[in-house]
Amino acid sequence: MSNIKTDAIVLNGFKYGDTSKIVSLMSDASGKFSAIIKGARNTRSKMGGVFENMNHISVIFTKKESRDLQIISKAECISSFGKLKADLDRLSAAYRVLELTSRSTYDYHSSPEIFTLLKDFLYGIEKCEGNYELLFLQFQVRLSVLLGIDPFEGLRNSNDNNFVLNDRERRLHFGSLSDSQIDFLHELSGMSIKQIADADCQNIDISAMQNSYEMHFLQNTGKYGVLKSNQIFKELKKAN
Repeated sequence: MSNIKTDAIVLNGFKYGDTSKIVSLMSDASGKFSAIIKGARNTRSKMGGVFENMNHISVIFTKKESRDLQIISKAECISSFGKLKADLDRLSAAYRVLELTSRSTYDYHSSPEIFTLLKDFLYGIEKCEGNYELLFLQFQVRLSVLLGIDPFEGLRNSNDNNFVLNDRERRLHFGSLSDSQIDFLHELSGMSIKQIADADCQNIDISAMQNSYEMHFLQNTGKYGVLKSNQIFKELKKAN
């Protein structure tokens, strides 16, 4: 056993027993793991608000490999992303980022790069003033690279025309994206938050590219499933 202090993002959580809560966290030091927060739903508990979904928190826990649920000994909230949570469009992008991260990663597979990507995107959604669908697409692109399933790795790393041609033929299985969409995805990967917010998206089929990445994650990860939050927020937006 070892005591670990780490930053983490709350991926999701649910009620357990009368007053407790079970949460899934993506941490900097230990990757994704689940923990039980005893008494978190007690009205007098200081821990309840800390473990809301998508909060950026700092935790101390004693890691025990044989235990499915870790026990948090201390926690504090670094950011609750109030602006993000008050806006439906921001919230839609954020929940999909959380769900995609949760579904495509494994417990205790340490990846500080994925934690940093997730954290930076939540702060980016909080800061960005529009084009949240484009921002989510950028997250899909960057996460695929970190997971080692970048569909355009050959295009990024080779200047050999024959290789590129063969890779483009292989790429046709990736949603039959056009060459202009491929070029746009390369450009999108390096865009800043401001560039994304200012981008003119009228002639960009963002949904088609998101769907292509959705299928790519389904086909290339062992545990990924269709994002439930996609449908939930589509219905919410229709209702509004």
